[in-house]
Amino acid sequence: MQNEANKAFLEYFRCPSHCAPFKVKGEVSTQEGFFRFGPATCYSGSSAGHLAVSPANALFDASDATELRQNEITFCFNPTEVADNFRRERYLPDNRSANWLRSTYYSFRPVLPTSVRRAIQRSVVSRRLKAPFPTWPVDCSVEQLFQALMEKILLTGTVREVPFIWFWPDGHAAALMMTHDVEQKLGAAHCQMLMDLDDSVGIKAAFQLIPEVRYDCFEELVEAVRARGFEANLHDLNHDGRLYEDLRLFQKRAAKINAYAREYSLNGFRAGAMHRNQEWFDLLDVQYDMSVPSVSHMQPQPGGCCSIMPYFMGDKLELPLTTAQDYELFYILGHASIELWKQQIETIRAHHGLISFIVHPDYIVAAEERNLYCQLLSYLAESRRKQEIWWALPGEINLWWRQRGRMKLIKNGNDFEIDGPGSERAQVAYARLSDGQLKYRLGGTKGSDSHFHGAVVGKATGQVAGDNN
Repeated sequence: MQNEANKAFLEYFRCPSHCAPFKVKGEVSTQEGFFRFGPATCYSGSSAGHLAVSPANALFDASDATELRQNEITFCFNPTEVADNFRRERYLPDNRSANWLRSTYYSFRPVLPTSVRRAIQRSVVSRRLKAPFPTWPVDCSVEQLFQALMEKILLTGTVREVPFIWFWPDGHAAALMMTHDVEQKLGAAHCQMLMDLDDSVGIKAAFQLIPEVRYDCFEELVEAVRARGFEANLHDLNHDGRLYEDLRLFQKRAAKINAYAREYSLNGFRAGAMHRNQEWFDLLDVQYDMSVPSVSHMQPQPGGCCSIMPYFMGDKLELPLTTAQDYELFYILGHASIELWKQQIETIRAHHGLISFIVHPDYIVAAEERNLYCQLLSYLAESRRKQEIWWALPGEINLWWRQRGRMKLIKNGNDFEIDGPGSERAQVAYARLSDGQLKYRLGGTKGSDSHFHGAVVGKATGQVAGDNN
């Protein structure tokens, strides 16, 4: 456990391992529960304090049991375990009755009127929105944990700044990917229209296509999408809501999904209705998955990975959904504006995360919904110019994150250089405390606050305080 305590932190920041001398003290309980580490909500076992069953309870602060020394930081919990528990949604209770209800719903869904389906969805969502965790509309618990850990490193006084490999290429403050899930024949017929809208602001998107049952033009759609410079990925097998119903069924369907992936050279996958079981992802022969929301209050399956950054599960890269889907915004929440999207974009950008969207060609056919999407595209185009957001396809993000994971920081005199494939686009960044706040700056004149990049993360609350210093 000791050697694993800093693993997730090092993978996130890509800083020298000696900068994170983490150690877990005492015998960590096998029973897991909620606690906090400064502003960050956590879930794992612990060797100290009280573990709560619910995050709504008063939570023990593990910072009180943390010991800081120059060459060692001792915790009562394993930080890597906390990150894994959130990313893999292991904090969720084993709710078999909810799984049974969800399975029953999908058995009857084909015969339920649209009005009945939406009424059920609104009822479920209204209850979940009252839950204290994961935090709606964006949950950054994993990022808050890593930021709190970085603060502890800097508080030891061993170093004034911690060098790391910046999250995105070319110094971009955040990344954005647009994706379109094509669910019905209506959506398949409007893919060209959607590509026209995207091209009007210079954005390329990924289209997730269903290979069986839903429409009979799968191969033609793959070719049409690629011919215009967009990306094609797989969207479930037949989108009937049963993909993850049981392991045996999943194994059979995964074999078919893998065959389609090989035949059409498709590297990405998203399950229908964002269904998932991350413990089974290794059965999918793809490079990246896009089925896990940051916070899943709006999807049939509850939970969420509590993160706005890509992360690896074995050799699979997860590109989490971090904003509300168009269907949720239009038909469940009933919003007639893009204000929620704007709020989510700003929060994710401030934490240098991945801003990811799902917009369906099936749901922007009507004038009002199409107009809202055009408003979003216009806002994104303006944000891109002002905030240096990297617009990228999922495949490009997958390549970058894999390259970044293999890069190394090399000391060169008093500075650092980055070595490895793709390093020509990478930048050295530095983390330090200034006025009690964690700040990042890209490489430049050391000690000059004018080079600080992006958000200033407040020590006391973990909330964005601004970037004017």
